[in-house]
Amino acid sequence: MVDIIYSRRRIRFPKRKQGKFSQIKLLIFIVMVILVGAVVSFVMSSYPIFVASCKTAAGSKANHIVSEEVEKMMAHYAYQDLVNLEKDEQGNVIFMQINTILMNQLISQIVKNIQTRIDNSPTTMVYINYGSVSGVTILKNVGPKFEIELETAGKIETQINSKVENVGVNQTLHKIYLSLNTNIGILTPIGSFGKDVASEVLLTEAIIFGKVPETYYNLEGMGQSDVINVLE
Repeated sequence: MVDIIYSRRRIRFPKRKQGKFSQIKLLIFIVMVILVGAVVSFVMSSYPIFVASCKTAAGSKANHIVSEEVEKMMAHYAYQDLVNLEKDEQGNVIFMQINTILMNQLISQIVKNIQTRIDNSPTTMVYINYGSVSGVTILKNVGPKFEIELETAGKIETQINSKVENVGVNQTLHKIYLSLNTNIGILTPIGSFGKDVASEVLLTEAIIFGKVPETYYNLEGMGQSDVINVLE
């Protein structure tokens, strides 16, 4: 007699897809590394361009403010208000006298107005050009934009300069310039830095009729005497 042996049917469980999950995780990790590397590379390559763009925008805006404030102030004054000329009987200039008090008042007010305008100026938009960073021409008009704020980071230094030119027979063109130097603070979402801004703007000018000796008063410095006698 043959014994019949019964066996329980083996239950087979589905295999875990550990290998597939590991591959997916590895792929995600590689993609993340590539993305992080690309972002870091872009930031490192674009930051100098961003800084240069911010400084260019700050310098342009500061110079625009300087020009506007000088123009507004000098609209109320003429050359004769700042420089007194005395001539002899033949019409030749014998000395020039600078109205130092008025000149200093004007410069002080101009500087004050410039500082106020810069500190209270609205934000300026700066764009980072992807084309400049990547070198791809098609991306030259594509890129993020940032808002920056400006403020005067130090005292504005001023200096008066003058220039004399012969423009005809017994005609001399006298120009008076105001030179300003200041440090502008640039506040950005990713950091702050400064830029030295130098400006030179024309205060006033006039054509002087009559002979003007080669020895004339140079306004540079404004620390010297404001009168020079040019008589021999």
